[in-house]
Amino acid sequence: MGQSKPLLNYKLLCYSIGSLLLLEAACMLIPLAVAIGSAETHVIDWVDSIVITAGTAALLVLPFRKRHGEWGKREGYLVVASVWIWFSVFSAIALLICGATDNFTDAFFESMSGFTTTGASIMPDVEILPNSVLIWRSFMQWLGGMGIIVLSLVFGFGGMQIYIAEVSGPTKGKMSPRVRQTAIMLWGHYVVATVITFFMFAIGGMDIFDAVNHTFTTISTGGFSTKNDSLGYWNSPFIHWAAIGSMIFSSINYTVSYFFMPGKFRHALKDEEMRSMLFIFASLAVICSVANIANNPGDSLFTTITNSTFMSISAITGTGHSIDNFMLWPAGLWLVLLIAMCMGGSSGSTTGGIKIVRITMLVKNSYLEFRRLLHPRAIIPLKYNSKVITTETINGVMAFVFIFIGITGLAAIIFSFLGLNPKDAIGMSVTSLANIGLGFGSLAEGNFYVLPDSVKWIMCFLMLIGRLELFTVLFLFTGAFWKR
Repeated sequence: MGQSKPLLNYKLLCYSIGSLLLLEAACMLIPLAVAIGSAETHVIDWVDSIVITAGTAALLVLPFRKRHGEWGKREGYLVVASVWIWFSVFSAIALLICGATDNFTDAFFESMSGFTTTGASIMPDVEILPNSVLIWRSFMQWLGGMGIIVLSLVFGFGGMQIYIAEVSGPTKGKMSPRVRQTAIMLWGHYVVATVITFFMFAIGGMDIFDAVNHTFTTISTGGFSTKNDSLGYWNSPFIHWAAIGSMIFSSINYTVSYFFMPGKFRHALKDEEMRSMLFIFASLAVICSVANIANNPGDSLFTTITNSTFMSISAITGTGHSIDNFMLWPAGLWLVLLIAMCMGGSSGSTTGGIKIVRITMLVKNSYLEFRRLLHPRAIIPLKYNSKVITTETINGVMAFVFIFIGITGLAAIIFSFLGLNPKDAIGMSVTSLANIGLGFGSLAEGNFYVLPDSVKWIMCFLMLIGRLELFTVLFLFTGAFWKR
């Protein structure tokens, strides 16, 4: 009898993870260049970080250059889930070497928050950090926004199996029959949007360094900033509205917003999810604006509308930038924003949360249930974008929402047992799992460094599974994954 095929192709896994770590080492050349340009003392620190990362990558790649076998679902899920951890580990090492923090837990938290575009920071004073660390924090978010795996596909790494495991949403939109071509088009579109956002911030009055950093963290809906007051540091309505536009644009499915570039607006507007998203965003901004105007009638009308729109869009897109403390708003708006945080933007965008497509499908399916009760013999299918949605897809959507709510509630209970008050516990659960980054309750100012280490590690896990749409990571904890 022949030897049975192993459950996992470990040679392929080691080679793949090593290749991706080489990509991270190459990305570290950016903070190294900034350190050299700023004449920092951290130049050798970044050199050491690159050597450690590249050296580890070489140990994984060189023994398995002549790898055999093809990508399977198991290999795809395992690589996609683990690469975010590996990237965060070596980024944490870099932050420790550079002295950004002296605690590995904090360094790993900052890195995971960066790559998953959560934006929750443990840095109590970002304005004292060297420029090289600031640009690395921002670049982590930009890299994680479109996705590490999607970038690797540009260079011909992997295929459809890891694309399926990486890309979010109940449907896997592709611009081209070839996965690599789709990845190239996605990243090209992402770069163009990045350049446009940069010029908007520069025109608004930011210097080049701040404009680059905030472009990276806004277009990725990440939220890290070079200022303790975030975008509130700039008393510029132009910058604030430019950021609002960028956050909204980045919340649209990139396979849909791609048609904005050549001007095929009609095609983009046919997308049901985008229309639903714009309606929900506008409704949220109006609700917050009206409530704040009524609560503060003596304040500037334009300023109130700007602050309300900015903070509501920042919350629902999961960007986490701030120009106002929403905990000073009417208490009813806290619940509104908390629900909005869970919703997120479109599938296939840089946002987190449940996603508008799932919310829309559930609402439509619930409405159709009433019609089915009235006409029990009628076949009334659920259609989305004029296409019939299968029962399997609906079941998957309901399972996702149920698990999302269940994990949020369970995490909040655990956080309460670990010493957080109920308001903070719920806020930390949502902000981590939905990749938001905004603080809640007593943590509204974003001082996550005061949290216990146990809470930070749980939040890191929530950030990871939230970024990868729950199933990609949770699948690894099932017996089915490890059985033939």
